[in-house]
Amino acid sequence: MVKKKLLIVIILTYLLIVFGGYVASSESGMGCGPEWPLCNGAVIPELQGDTLIEFAHRVIGLVLFLLFSQVVIHIYRNERYHHLKSIAFYSYLLLIFQIIAGAVVVILDLPALVVTLHLVLAMIFSGLLTYLYRHTENPYFKEKKSQHLPLLLLTLLITIGLGAYVKHTSIGLTCSWFGCHSAFIPTSLEGWIQTVHRVFALFSLVYLIYVAFIYRNRSILIALVLLVIQITVGVITILTKIDLFWGVLHLAFATAVYYFVLDAWLQTKQ
Repeated sequence: MVKKKLLIVIILTYLLIVFGGYVASSESGMGCGPEWPLCNGAVIPELQGDTLIEFAHRVIGLVLFLLFSQVVIHIYRNERYHHLKSIAFYSYLLLIFQIIAGAVVVILDLPALVVTLHLVLAMIFSGLLTYLYRHTENPYFKEKKSQHLPLLLLTLLITIGLGAYVKHTSIGLTCSWFGCHSAFIPTSLEGWIQTVHRVFALFSLVYLIYVAFIYRNRSILIALVLLVIQITVGVITILTKIDLFWGVLHLAFATAVYYFVLDAWLQTKQ
């Protein structure tokens, strides 16, 4: 039962991350006004336009919080999962901090750094959830020893975080898809930020190809295919001047890559 609920929470977290990208890209983040937890002064507001989008995002978050609360309670009550208590506790604290960060985002009118932190915390939380999911069946589970996969995960996390910052500071079109408007070297801080994001993305791709040759793991191979698609979508996003659909798809693939690399790291070694 715990494992099934954890899987649902993992899926909800993924949907929440992607839907959060849609909220930001559609500029619906203030659909409930600068209020939290109320929405436009009401528990259930008039559901239309930006308000419907932002309120739906909050409802998904509430469902996730309630379901994960049940999981944590069950882990603490069942001795079978005693080996998961500390991770469950820290995951719960992180979720609460994530909720607080979400409230700060709304109250302070979507500051870019806090929005980026909000996403990065969600990614870390999803990682802890995957850890819990992989450990529910086997208390003596041991991860494969790897120096590459943790570093690859960190690289992906930095890439996603930089991408979120680029998006939320509206500097995504500072550079064209290759180079910075006829200049190979950026001439502005905004251009450098976007270029660093792209360098991390390219490094992630090269590193993932290298890791795929080493491990030949199914999850790694899936992640590699998804990353190639994700980078292609990133180019299309720039060419379409950050079209809503392509922007959200860009985040969806990036998050999926992160999940599959994480899963490869946490696969059991019997």
